[in-house]
Amino acid sequence: MIKRILLLLFFFGNMALATAQQTQMVNVGDHSLEMIQAGTGEYTVIFESGFGTDYKVWGNVATEIVNTNQVLLYSRASTGKSEPNPKPQTLEAAIQDLSSLIEKANLKAPFILVGHSYGAFIIRGYAALNPDKVKGLVFVDPAHEKLMQELKKVDHAKALKDVELQNSFMPPKFKKENDLINQLFDKAALPDFGKLPQVPAVVLTSVQHRPNPEMFLHEPQGVEVWRKLHNEFFGQFTSGAHLVTANSGHNIHREEPELVINAINQVVQAANKQKARQEHEAKMTVLGEKLNQASVLLGKRKEKQAEALVFDALKSTGFGEQTINTIAYKQLGNPQSMVVATLIFKYNTIQYAGSANAFDSYGEALMQQGKLKQAEQQFNKAIELATAANDASTLKNSRNNLEKISQLKKAK
Repeated sequence: MIKRILLLLFFFGNMALATAQQTQMVNVGDHSLEMIQAGTGEYTVIFESGFGTDYKVWGNVATEIVNTNQVLLYSRASTGKSEPNPKPQTLEAAIQDLSSLIEKANLKAPFILVGHSYGAFIIRGYAALNPDKVKGLVFVDPAHEKLMQELKKVDHAKALKDVELQNSFMPPKFKKENDLINQLFDKAALPDFGKLPQVPAVVLTSVQHRPNPEMFLHEPQGVEVWRKLHNEFFGQFTSGAHLVTANSGHNIHREEPELVINAINQVVQAANKQKARQEHEAKMTVLGEKLNQASVLLGKRKEKQAEALVFDALKSTGFGEQTINTIAYKQLGNPQSMVVATLIFKYNTIQYAGSANAFDSYGEALMQQGKLKQAEQQFNKAIELATAANDASTLKNSRNNLEKISQLKKAK
């Protein structure tokens, strides 16, 4: 399903991936598939082509993506140089081919999956079956299983004519896959692969209007159905974007490759942020457990052991001064963890001995506990460092804190 969205076959062009890599034939059981593996990076971007097309259609996109990521391009069974699958043509078989190819190519997760048209069905199935491996999804004018159902609701006769026209253009080579797609449309549902993972996702939708459209799908009513289905499909994701273009037809990756490139980059960046958040949350969970253990030790008057535990726990997080400072202030707000907070502030003065703010914060924690003499020492150190660094804000704050100590002493 390319130019006419599963309703007219597009005969693929000569666009090839502009790299020095050569295609390989990889055996996936009882047939071999043509593939290209190239690039380096944390993520492997896997491209799944639309109906009747081989890997070459991704040329203008992949040549950019390969500069910053690993990429895998391949031709499905019976396309390009890939051999036919002797088994019955099913969506499950296509997904199994992809799974086998990934295994035989020794690809390691995380994966970013990019699927065009019918290829969207395949990456949806793979992602649902392998949620831990997939960290991002890009759908390029994706097929939707409810397309014919919804078109028939608008105009049953015109929708049926679209199917007839599609079938009339079908070369024997692609008849089995075309029949499969028609079956999926008739059911208006895909096999139950499970839920898609909640990963960053971008859906690209073509709403290009054509003068004198041959097909109902390309008439304004058909285009509106297409857009609505895509909008509903994107609604299941909590992170990403739904981008609509009227400047290209179904082959967005060929006519506006920059849109697909940007979408992939956006998903990769979002996946990185999601990973960083998850890692931060995991570190915070472990750190919280360690701080609770330190609090227990302090209750048993084992101050040195508690301090060593806190210092080791903080060091293992790799957090910077400001993050640790924020953690300490949150602890300081709880009377039961005030002493633990003081140890966290103390850690910062050791790790960041040139930071006026670290000493000022440590002084505030000591002052709050009534340890005025020790607090005064920290504020004086903070003033010394702030003066040298021309840090007017911390200098003012430390001087104000010294004044507070003076008032507290007088009150006594």
